[in-house]
Amino acid sequence: ASCSVEFDIIFLWDMDKYTLIRKLEGHHNDVVSCEFSPDGALLATASYDTRVIMWDPHTATVLLELGHLFPPPSPIFAGGANDRWVRSVAFCHDGRHIASVTDDRLVRFWSIDKKSPQAIAPLTNGLCCAFSTDGSVLVAGSRDGSVHFWASPRSIASLQHLCRLTLRRVMPTQQVYTLPIPFSMHDYLAYKTL
Repeated sequence: ASCSVEFDIIFLWDMDKYTLIRKLEGHHNDVVSCEFSPDGALLATASYDTRVIMWDPHTATVLLELGHLFPPPSPIFAGGANDRWVRSVAFCHDGRHIASVTDDRLVRFWSIDKKSPQAIAPLTNGLCCAFSTDGSVLVAGSRDGSVHFWASPRSIASLQHLCRLTLRRVMPTQQVYTLPIPFSMHDYLAYKTL
């Protein structure tokens, strides 16, 4: 599957048949960046509506919204030009952290289980961001042609999370709910407990 972006709607395509398999709606302005988590169980999208939305791409459900304005903007404000447009979002390879670059001259490092940034760094004219393969370095590119590097905050993933990453690489959300395990584990494996 591939991802393309058009205004406030994210389309997922079956590239073998060139058919639309899912449409995600929820942003109030252009969606300018999207990235799957390493296990494919989550999709993070960045928009000019000042939000990063974490989706379950298998069920088209919003699991988490990370606002770059406090309180979150109304649809009217989110549709206008402002200094909090989110330009880019990137998933860390640990599957537990993301980074976002915004027009407010900041890059934010988020944990997917918290609604506020874990770390913030200055970045003038930021356009894009990515993590190194081991997740220890966050890099961001800017409009002036420079590339900035930061050491990422480090933490050790729990064995429970590592098992979730492994299982979700091969099992979509619908199959998770067919497993003969307690309902609380279903929700954990489906990232409903963000």
